[in-house]
Amino acid sequence: MFVIGQVVKPQGIHGELKVKIISSFPERFLQLKSFFLKEQEERLCFVEKARVKGDFAFLKIQGIDDRDQAEKYRNAFLYVEESELFPLPDSDSYYHHQLIGMKVVNTRGESLGVIRDVHNYPGQDLYVLEDQKGREHLLPATKEFIKKVDTAGGMMIIREIEGLLE
Repeated sequence: MFVIGQVVKPQGIHGELKVKIISSFPERFLQLKSFFLKEQEERLCFVEKARVKGDFAFLKIQGIDDRDQAEKYRNAFLYVEESELFPLPDSDSYYHHQLIGMKVVNTRGESLGVIRDVHNYPGQDLYVLEDQKGREHLLPATKEFIKKVDTAGGMMIIREIEGLLE
């Protein structure tokens, strides 16, 4: 299951939820039919109506019909199953969960370590590579360095440059 948002508060008196969007694709909420809402317990929810404004989605859910019912879900997270993830824009884009844990080798096939995290920055993403000694190195997520990503095989091939892993 993958987080796509978090309930901030009830909106209005008819049980609508104001949701902070945790997704690179805010428009996904306009097409969302169902999701799991999880606070103490998990609940499958069906969307009656959705709108997006800025970083927030406003969702009317079946069975939540007043502000008091909606209040119970303040701070709850919205989840979808992997099959419900929004399609990525191109073949060179990946979800973080596809990269974390991936083995990294250089162009000679030598093992360099494992991807432990992904940091998003406006200019480019950086992959956190943990080497065999437990040290962390930042890899720029650019075609110049990343030569191949095999999500099915769980392997990334990079062009190693001098000083990158020091």
